[in-house]
Amino acid sequence: MKIYRSLFSVLLLSLAITGISPAPASAMDQQEVEKIIQEYIRNHPEEVAAAMQKFQVEQRRAQEEAELKQALANRVEAPVGDSPTQGPANAPLTIVEFSDFQCPYCANSVGTIHTLMQKYAGKVRLVFKHTPLPFHDKAPAAHKASMAANEQGKFWEFRQILMATQKDWEKEENGKAKFITYAKQLGMDAARFEKDMDNPKYQSALEEDMALAKKLGVRGTPTYFLNGARVVGARGLDYFEKVISQVANDAAGK
Repeated sequence: MKIYRSLFSVLLLSLAITGISPAPASAMDQQEVEKIIQEYIRNHPEEVAAAMQKFQVEQRRAQEEAELKQALANRVEAPVGDSPTQGPANAPLTIVEFSDFQCPYCANSVGTIHTLMQKYAGKVRLVFKHTPLPFHDKAPAAHKASMAANEQGKFWEFRQILMATQKDWEKEENGKAKFITYAKQLGMDAARFEKDMDNPKYQSALEEDMALAKKLGVRGTPTYFLNGARVVGARGLDYFEKVISQVANDAAGK
């Protein structure tokens, strides 16, 4: 019945376009509804397609608004700790990013976050949390390599390369040779970098970030906390700006 209710909703939208008012759904049985739907789809495919698209857009918009409302109402504190940061420490906006270097959605989100950092330069601080997912077997080594890059002040540059070349290094047995190549490209001390990659403290750092992710209910990557408001998934710039706008309004008491 669920699919019929959805199709009937679309049908009503389609009929509304043409100005036709069908009998209420309660006055029809399932077979009548199915017959009307099939006949209308057959005779008005373009109108139905347009109505379906409108219906889906409205559903997505309603879902986003509900998610945003919930995120703002249930903010959580995501501590910065010793994590890599970009942007001023006193910025009015802080984005704490839980990310996995082998996650394709995380790679797709890099451009959005970069644009956001440029657009709100000086007003936003980005914090990175290492969250390799258990089914990404090459991710832990990549995260440890980024920590080694951080020792030489090149974390963000190394992160950029890792995300841009994800499909290359994840094919390697452990990716180590690729990581050393990237370190050289960034002008790092390659010998120091190679030695640092095996530092046992990096495993502890990974476990600490992963424990924090679990505590905060992070179930997938990327997940962001923008001044405590949760943003899940590879969202577009417009969604982040909606969150920023609401956060600013809340801070101003509006």
